[in-house]
Amino acid sequence: MPYAGVRPDGAWVGPPQQPNWQPAKPSALPIVQREYHEFFRAPRFRWWRPLLAIAMFVGTWFVATLLVSIPAVVMDTASGRLDPAAVAKGELKVTPLIFLANNLGLALAIPLAGLTAWAVFGQRPRWISSIAGGFRWGLFWRFVAVAVPILLVSVGVELLLGGVPELAWNADSWFLIIAILLTTPLQAAGEEYGTRGILARSVGSWFGSARVGLVVATVLTSVVFMLLHGAGDPWLNGYYFLVGVVCSILVWKTGGLEAAVALHAVNNLIGEVTIPFGGLDGMFDREAGAAGPEILIQVFFTLVLVAALLLVARRLRIPQSAAPAALQREATR
Repeated sequence: MPYAGVRPDGAWVGPPQQPNWQPAKPSALPIVQREYHEFFRAPRFRWWRPLLAIAMFVGTWFVATLLVSIPAVVMDTASGRLDPAAVAKGELKVTPLIFLANNLGLALAIPLAGLTAWAVFGQRPRWISSIAGGFRWGLFWRFVAVAVPILLVSVGVELLLGGVPELAWNADSWFLIIAILLTTPLQAAGEEYGTRGILARSVGSWFGSARVGLVVATVLTSVVFMLLHGAGDPWLNGYYFLVGVVCSILVWKTGGLEAAVALHAVNNLIGEVTIPFGGLDGMFDREAGAAGPEILIQVFFTLVLVAALLLVARRLRIPQSAAPAALQREATR
């Protein structure tokens, strides 16, 4: 048996060398088929990681939003667009600069969701977009092409029944046109990456049953989505909850955020088309009485759009699940 010591010829004999071997680190990506909402459930998953992810995302997003919003409030107060007394009471009217800050704050959820997933679960930011490991731009533009005509018809019907609002060019028109075109799509995407992305995945991955995880994640994130809009009107709250549910279904059926982002971004862009010419007054008026049964028109066209997007996804045979770590293992054999 080998031992350490000095041989008769004076040479030192050391102990036997231990093999320089370390066990492979558990994979951060799924090794079995997982759907979008349970994609964090990989070998590296631990029960406490979803809780940490939610806390980290909410905390960093809150701070990032403040860092964007506070300068806008200070600038508008200094220029006289905001009343300092009202600001001190927390009563803010929506100015063009605050509108921009709100959009940018929500847009920051995109990188923060990806970075949170990377820090907590070890999955690189690109995996938060889809089970394919990136934002599938080809699919996205297909979904946009479906969404635009349907939502334009919706707006046309609403104008036909409710009349055209009074519009006029004003000093803020150019600023708002540019702000809407450049930041509203990012704002809509940010809401999807935050709710249907990092939050839904964290909640959905917590359950061993994929269906239980899907139901709980859908209901919870739809409630959060509704509350984030701060509506006091029951019709609006019902509409926001419905949008949360159908967007969750789109993400589940397509394995990514592209369809939900397309619906959300096109809806918001078309809905804001009159803002540069009609002003921001009443844009965030969501108190009781702000809406009524007429919102059922929007509900109807939203459901029509969701059905059309699901039909496109079915015809394209988009995968609903993936096991990227298993594919990587096969490639290295």
